[in-house]
Amino acid sequence: MSKLVCKKCVLDSEIPGIQINGDTGLCHFCETFTPLSSQEKKNYLARIEELFEQHGGKGNYDVIYALSGGKDSSYTLYKLKKDYPFLRILAVQFDNGFTSENAIMNAKKICKTTGCDYFQLTMEKEILYDTFRKAAESYDAFPKFAKYRASDICNVCITIIKQKLIEQAILQKAPFVIFAFTSGQSPNPIINLSVNFIQWSRDLFEKQLRKIGVEDKDEIFLLKKEVLDNVGENVPSILHPLCLWDYNEDKVLETLLEIGWELPGINDSNSTNCTLNSFACYNHLEKYGFHPYAFDVAGLVRSGEMSREEGLEKINQKLSQPLIEEAARKLNLKVKSSQKIIVKF
Repeated sequence: MSKLVCKKCVLDSEIPGIQINGDTGLCHFCETFTPLSSQEKKNYLARIEELFEQHGGKGNYDVIYALSGGKDSSYTLYKLKKDYPFLRILAVQFDNGFTSENAIMNAKKICKTTGCDYFQLTMEKEILYDTFRKAAESYDAFPKFAKYRASDICNVCITIIKQKLIEQAILQKAPFVIFAFTSGQSPNPIINLSVNFIQWSRDLFEKQLRKIGVEDKDEIFLLKKEVLDNVGENVPSILHPLCLWDYNEDKVLETLLEIGWELPGINDSNSTNCTLNSFACYNHLEKYGFHPYAFDVAGLVRSGEMSREEGLEKINQKLSQPLIEEAARKLNLKVKSSQKIIVKF
């Protein structure tokens, strides 16, 4: 049977679990999708502002913010501070060993422009490289839904960031953790956490790390048990305001360039901050046969924030071979001309 591509988004029938309705030409997600109305978005934004007013000013910071230095996180921080200038924000940038120099420069610059405090989360590079290498070599370490959302390497990296930002929020008594997720990445703008959920997610990540061969006994990646045991009433909520704002990549870049943010200078269509991304996408394509950004891009197309043509072009754009080879060298892996990954013993 020949491959069918959804007539509305970019998902196709060769992605495991995706079926295209022969009559409508739509995938299941498009057939059942109901976008947030303008009024619903306004209601969510009003609720977020209400939460800021209710819970702000009680801890050392109001917000622990995930700042990659890329376009989406830089823009979200800029707009967040512009719309809510009273917020006290600690922006945390995780240097995963592949963060570009430009991304670090952009992160520091956007913090200075917005008056936010900057903190760089660093870890020993060899430990990170070993972990990413094991993630690259793993297969089905993450549940199907997570695998659809990101590559195995990115799932590890993103979960480390989530663990450590929640940890920081508890320590700083900050009521909110904010990520710059688009509607394609997170349809839920407000997530109220509980101690039980945080414990569950920590235990799940610990199992996933073990599945790829990583024992995090020193809690380098995991939220520290001692911190969680002393959380008290300081349980943060997670907010995703970007999915409530009008999103257009060109306008986002235009706004950022006007305030001094600089283009990353890395040849990657999917990332403006991480030089590991091309290899992570390549690794995912080799193992699972579909692009790890397909679902995120499909979500943006489905919600009208990206045209279908732009979406198809994005997930079919050729990956950067130099970036793939550079990352493989750092991870002590080889990429053969036949596009197979082998371990270098």
